[in-house]
Amino acid sequence: MNVRPGEPVVLCTQAANSRAVRLAGKLGFIEVERFVEYGAEQWFGLWSPAAPPA
Repeated sequence: MNVRPGEPVVLCTQAANSRAVRLAGKLGFIEVERFVEYGAEQWFGLWSPAAPPA
């Protein structure tokens, strides 16, 4: 496992999985796009760490 502090994290789940989408939002992920794959709409999100203080 590689640990990369400060790097953004991406997440993909089926849009119909409302619990996963809601949890992603609570964890700070923002929706980047929705697309169809595997015959279902997918939700693609991004989480970026807060910028370090100047």
